[in-house]
Amino acid sequence: MERAKAKAVLEAILFTMGDSVSVDSLSAVIEEDKAVTKELLEEMAQDYSAQDRGIGLTTLNDAVQMCTKGELYEYLIRIAKA
Repeated sequence: MERAKAKAVLEAILFTMGDSVSVDSLSAVIEEDKAVTKELLEEMAQDYSAQDRGIGLTTLNDAVQMCTKGELYEYLIRIAKA
């Protein structure tokens, strides 16, 4: 799968699932080995950081989750109170 397409698929999965997803599962879906999948996820995390986006990726126990950046929580609290 083309790298840009694979990143789009990974992003769609992580956004939709909401919870963490194992790297093994992500690798199976995009039909790449684990090392390539980890490279793609790292590139995505760097892109989110470099573009000053409101989201990021968190990795824990060989699983990845899309999350809101911590420095933006105050805005989430504001909207929740509205």
